[in-house]
Amino acid sequence: MIPLLLISDDQKKIKNYLGQFKEKKYLVIDLKPEKEEFSIAEIKHFHKEIGVFHKNIRVYVLENFHLSSLEAQNSILKLLEEPPNNTLIVLSAPSDSKLLPTITSRTKIIFLGKKYEYKSDPEIEKLLNNFINKKSFNLFADRQFTVSNKEEAGTFIDQVIFLFRNRLINDKKASRIIKEAIRLKNLLQNNNLNHQLTIDHILIFIKKQYTMDLGHEK
Repeated sequence: MIPLLLISDDQKKIKNYLGQFKEKKYLVIDLKPEKEEFSIAEIKHFHKEIGVFHKNIRVYVLENFHLSSLEAQNSILKLLEEPPNNTLIVLSAPSDSKLLPTITSRTKIIFLGKKYEYKSDPEIEKLLNNFINKKSFNLFADRQFTVSNKEEAGTFIDQVIFLFRNRLINDKKASRIIKEAIRLKNLLQNNNLNHQLTIDHILIFIKKQYTMDLGHEK
């Protein structure tokens, strides 16, 4: 059965959609992570559980899968490519842009609401590219990345994720930066983090990745 990716930030809509499987008497199994995100260990355990044959059709639901680590997202790819018989895997996320392209390409995407096309902000992309290529860096002297609230900080981090997702194939640092950006976005949304300090942190992290690699090359 082709895996599904439900796109919505409305849990009620997701629940209503899943109701059709319960009406068909499918065995619906709602998997929850031990913490805020699915870990690679939990996905590996899922590999073992899903491999056990069951005569009834099973529907495994992993909500908010965009919060999972990149390792966990990569680990589930094999199951999405070759799911066991009588098994349907259902992932959910608020936007298909928040998951790795390798996941979205292996699922049937269902928009439970208005489709949102995520687009890069050319101005922010230009600033980020200049920042990456700039040799010297003074966080406090060069205040090009100033945000005034949590929403602006979240938008900026989304742009970081979008930019480095497009660099995944050719830039070995991209996956590390995406992982940290996703972690910070999650903390920003669910905790009382200072929005500007959060942006400063991701910028310092990005700069360290490139500085570190330059140091290894010498």
